[in-house]
Amino acid sequence: MNSLYRVLARAHPSLERGRVWCHRCGHTEHVDTASALRHGWPKHCGETMSIDSPEERQRLRVAAQKK
Repeated sequence: MNSLYRVLARAHPSLERGRVWCHRCGHTEHVDTASALRHGWPKHCGETMSIDSPEERQRLRVAAQKK
């Protein structure tokens, strides 16, 4: 089963880089992505941290506003 999580952790660049960000304060952490997929993502400021960097979230916001 553990190998499935390792395969999934390499399935997308956002997962593969092994970094998460707090939406509220910008805190960032390195994570073992396979472990996070299996046991849950870390929390910070009372919220689940994101695999999307602040720059990626900004691009998504801009793209959503254009629709």
